[in-house]
Amino acid sequence: DSSVIIAILSKEADAAALADRIDVGGCMTLALVILESTMRLASKLNLDPVLAERRVQAFLEAAQIRLPAEPPPLGVMIETPAAALNAATLAREAAFFAIGTNDLTQYVMAADRLNPQVARLNRTEHPAVMRAIGLVCAAAGRAGIPVAICGEAAARPELIGDFVRLGVSELSMSPASIPRAKKCIVEL
Repeated sequence: DSSVIIAILSKEADAAALADRIDVGGCMTLALVILESTMRLASKLNLDPVLAERRVQAFLEAAQIRLPAEPPPLGVMIETPAAALNAATLAREAAFFAIGTNDLTQYVMAADRLNPQVARLNRTEHPAVMRAIGLVCAAAGRAGIPVAICGEAAARPELIGDFVRLGVSELSMSPASIPRAKKCIVEL
């Protein structure tokens, strides 16, 4: 909410009242977004960055959010053909890759998964999609960074072996899918 970010920078801002206004629930991701957005706006408004940072810190303390001493590792979500084709370049800056198979499949296949007229073309197992995933895994392997598969495909037993062979190191899925996926991996 941009009004919260503007209020954080306001001289009259009451950090506790602002913290009550938006429920961050201790969410560090939201806190980092607020911090980044506030600092960016402070820069555009030519405000003192030290003062802006103090106001953000007061807000975070009131919201009972503690930022880690070290920033968390930053990865890249690979969801487009452009990101897959540029994976080698992205891998130089990323601590990990997460492949969003729902979007990647949709964009590689040029078939909207929500459009009933073309949804049947939206297949993660298609060679073009698997080749894109392979490019990402190869680039990650050369850079020594892990790759996770996110999306519905991560829990599909018929694809798990292919993902592992391509170099995927993590599969993100619902807890109910884990026993079946574990069985697939053990049987490889």
